[in-house]
Amino acid sequence: MPDTMTGALAEAIHRVGYADAASVPLLETPACARLTREARALCYRPARPVVGSGETAVHQDFDLATEIPVGGLTALARVLDRHIRGALTSMNRNPLPDGFAINDLIVQRYAAGSAGITPHRDHIRYTGLVAIVVLAGAGRFFISQDRTGGDVREIPAPPGHLLLMRAPGFNGRNDRPFHAVRDITAERYIIGLRCDSRPDRSSVAPEDAPEVSPNTPCRPAGP
Repeated sequence: MPDTMTGALAEAIHRVGYADAASVPLLETPACARLTREARALCYRPARPVVGSGETAVHQDFDLATEIPVGGLTALARVLDRHIRGALTSMNRNPLPDGFAINDLIVQRYAAGSAGITPHRDHIRYTGLVAIVVLAGAGRFFISQDRTGGDVREIPAPPGHLLLMRAPGFNGRNDRPFHAVRDITAERYIIGLRCDSRPDRSSVAPEDAPEVSPNTPCRPAGP
């Protein structure tokens, strides 16, 4: 990750302040390929098909891995955290809350033809800034005004791009953007990096986020 990334990240973080989310190139093709191979070797469990009920139901169609061994994926989290800190020092005003640090890592896998995930909000415990690195595949990421998908805006993010999204505490705001993923036309791998504000980070079910289906054995990716 080159040092020139600092300026690009600062500009992207600035855009998040008025557009809720922004995308910026991050990784070259060889790095994406290497990290995708590492991601494919992880063990995945399916997200619960429906979280919540009635008008607040969130429909999900993907697998996720939460046990990430030390390697390229964890190194990426450390490097990105360092570059975000560098970007913040170059900005006139730091929009992130005190104590922000990436301490939560999850990898998600969407099969080709997956329905993705309907409009939802990340749990309020994830603060400051949500970072999503797209490693491989094809899909579309949207920000919307509400859970029905009103006033939808696409944030293009092909493989190698970093998506940044506002979270509670950004510029002192406590609201959270609704967002969704759909139109998965090729197997998609993404890395989610967040600041979990829980002191003990004990396991609890997210409000609208990908809860794992219970009692489902871990399954590796196919060949």
